[in-house]
Amino acid sequence: MSVPGVPIAIVLATIAQSGWSASAGTERFSYRDISRGGPPADASPVTWEGNGPSLEIAYERAARRLHRFSVSFSSAGAFSYVTPVRTIGAASGDTARRVEGRYEYRRYPFRNVLARGLDAGIGIEGSGRRLSLTRGVAAGPERNATVSAALACVAAARLHRWDRWAAEVTWTNAASVLRQRDAQDVDAASDARRWGGGWRTDLAASVSVRVSKRASLTGSILRAGEGTAVSHHSFAFARSRFTAGMTYAK
Repeated sequence: MSVPGVPIAIVLATIAQSGWSASAGTERFSYRDISRGGPPADASPVTWEGNGPSLEIAYERAARRLHRFSVSFSSAGAFSYVTPVRTIGAASGDTARRVEGRYEYRRYPFRNVLARGLDAGIGIEGSGRRLSLTRGVAAGPERNATVSAALACVAAARLHRWDRWAAEVTWTNAASVLRQRDAQDVDAASDARRWGGGWRTDLAASVSVRVSKRASLTGSILRAGEGTAVSHHSFAFARSRFTAGMTYAK
């Protein structure tokens, strides 16, 4: 099963009262440099785009309140520079790697909104992440590593009117503080560390269809956008992912 332009993953997850989940697949990564000559900020018309494998491990406990802990990993390669008129292959060693941990607490104070079985929820999320980028330039490989901590608000809607299937949509908007390091292998003087801030917006939708007492077939789509504001090196990037697989409840 495929969606044009969107990566595919196979997922094994737990969506009942409690349990562990693991998902594996691919993720698309799209990056733009931002000039701080504004305001408003001026983003480059050229995007640096690649894709690669991803993995997420999570534990979720859900009753009247939801607690979710997750750790995710992704590594993108096969990058190209995409312009409004053409696509140019990037250096073979270009990579983007991400390691991230999150904890979310959510409640559903609004039950049966507009229709029976349709609930609206709100929550908060804390996260920490390390993102490293390597790009080939004329002067040699350019390396960037960012370590960040973020606090987010979460809005969610779930439909669980029927026993056989359920659906959920979540929107997450986060503010972050970060420490960024930029360096080039051929120029030791280029090594610089700076503080900055950023934002992140995630939109995710999922559907699960129960096939037995403990197992369900699950499909979900994630769209994520993020930007950083750091002196001399600010950028924005996006991630997209489509997942399909099986869910097993404890």
